[in-house]
Amino acid sequence: MVILGIDPGLAHTGFGAVKFSGKKRSLLACGYIKTPPGEAVSRRLFQIHTDMGKLVEKIKPDFVAVENIFSLVRYPKAGILLGGVLGVLYLTVQQNNIEVVEITPKEIKNSLVGYGSAGKAQVKKAVQALLGVDDIRSFHAADALAVALAAFYRNTARVKR
Repeated sequence: MVILGIDPGLAHTGFGAVKFSGKKRSLLACGYIKTPPGEAVSRRLFQIHTDMGKLVEKIKPDFVAVENIFSLVRYPKAGILLGGVLGVLYLTVQQNNIEVVEITPKEIKNSLVGYGSAGKAQVKKAVQALLGVDDIRSFHAADALAVALAAFYRNTARVKR
């Protein structure tokens, strides 16, 4: 099974693909899609859509897991922009007939670190240990890999019931 995890963002959309075979897990790809801050939002969203489409075609995931982001009331514009990013991500995934699951940051942290308020460095360290890699340079990629791992653990827990 291949799971593509996504950490959505307008400036940086992190991605991480993990292959699961029994209890073995291996890193297939990770990184982020960076959009130019000076560009119009519509162009940036189109770039995310295009780049994610190429990534999905290359990786051919069994399903996609997206971090269920939220925006505080103090930052309504950020929430609107992230809503646009989620819209193009969902569109891209649906165009490829792939199932999407959403996972909250708290569930991700609980499943990987055992603590729902864990910091980014703790999550990154857990991801590196679970995948047996020395360094994942981008926090966006590490977060996306954490989403993929948490989705696998959630799916595995449901199958065992």
